[in-house]
Amino acid sequence: MNILRKFMSGNPDQIWSASCEIAKSNNLELLDSISDDLEIIEQATADIDLGGGFCPNSYHLEFALKKLRLVKRRKSCLCSLYPEYIFFNPINEEKACSINISEIAKIDGKWIDYYMCKCTKCNSLYKVEEREGHFTFWSWKKA
Repeated sequence: MNILRKFMSGNPDQIWSASCEIAKSNNLELLDSISDDLEIIEQATADIDLGGGFCPNSYHLEFALKKLRLVKRRKSCLCSLYPEYIFFNPINEEKACSINISEIAKIDGKWIDYYMCKCTKCNSLYKVEEREGHFTFWSWKKA
């Protein structure tokens, strides 16, 4: 099922899945094509309870919609959204060639404290703190 169909399905699991796909995607061609249907997606998902546990699934939908709005307006680099979403793993972003990690600082030589990263598109610098609770998450701040 393609992403637009997932958003339009009315199924909370499919909407959550589509939201996560958009959140993690750096494929501007894909994001451009989906952003053309932004208003329809907003209407189709407006009153659906997405459930969720420690992190409500609506968090992923709200972020996906924010990302599609940014793409549609062409206002700034996608990296400007890093501070808005706690699930951007710097290791995965580097594998996707979106950033370069210049430093990994550890606590007592064991646990990751933070990463120093640079966007490969606009050269913005970020300090990314890695934390854990019920799940691992990352806090991105402009350096």
